[in-house]
Amino acid sequence: MRRTSRRDHAWLYPILSLAVAVTILLAFGLTWWHALAVTALLGCPLVILWGLIFSWSQPEAGSELAPETDGVTIEWIAPFYDRLCTLLGLGRAFRRQILEVAALKAGERVLDAGCGTGVWTRLAAEAVGSSGRVIGFDPGPRMMGIARRNAAQEGSRATFELAAVEELPFEEASFDAALLSLVLHHLPAEVKRSGLKEIGRVLRPGGRLIVVDLDRSDSVLWRIVLRPLSHVETSADAFEGKIPIYLREAGFESVTVEGRWWKSLTFWRAMKPLSSIASVETPAT
Repeated sequence: MRRTSRRDHAWLYPILSLAVAVTILLAFGLTWWHALAVTALLGCPLVILWGLIFSWSQPEAGSELAPETDGVTIEWIAPFYDRLCTLLGLGRAFRRQILEVAALKAGERVLDAGCGTGVWTRLAAEAVGSSGRVIGFDPGPRMMGIARRNAAQEGSRATFELAAVEELPFEEASFDAALLSLVLHHLPAEVKRSGLKEIGRVLRPGGRLIVVDLDRSDSVLWRIVLRPLSHVETSADAFEGKIPIYLREAGFESVTVEGRWWKSLTFWRAMKPLSSIASVETPAT
């Protein structure tokens, strides 16, 4: 049995630091929500720095080369990605809600685009059963290494491919459903367009795409917390309500809002029409 080292618990350090910061702010009379907001704004740069240092100290993840992509990758966060998602309220309950919106059926073929460490991918594999198939892809070798290791440990049937959304290594009409969860705000506008068209290509006619991402919020608190992201080039268009526009430009139809999460994220469902999505021209902007 492998001995436990301090490195195994390294993910606890930023979490404990943020918890201490929240406690101090509460002691100064701030409400819970304001304390969390201030901590998130001030603590994120430090967590990013810690993640970079920790990531650089790790051995390289296998011999796979990362595919070329113009999107923003978050390889540095791979060692503690799952725990940070849980801390931010994006844990199992969040993924379960995605699963409900996706309404997967036994035997379906499902694609998890930008799957990260593959938590939802493994849940989807359980939902479609032994007669179905779920593939997750991500451009990050570290993410894929963790996803494969976790799947093997859990005995999951989910499989993983190293790939970028601009050029998918899958045949046309090979999936019944696809998921894009918290991916689009990492992509420049042109990559959003090309990536959505690639997903449309590999979906069967009548297949569905579930998108979860940032959106306009009616919460003053969340508008304050997320304001920095509204000035980032890749995510600014999400706050302008453009994700449904990108979906329709890529040829999807019946784009509907299926839910919200913490008044900051929106769940969309979009359908590939029965006619070929590849024939749809992208409107000029």
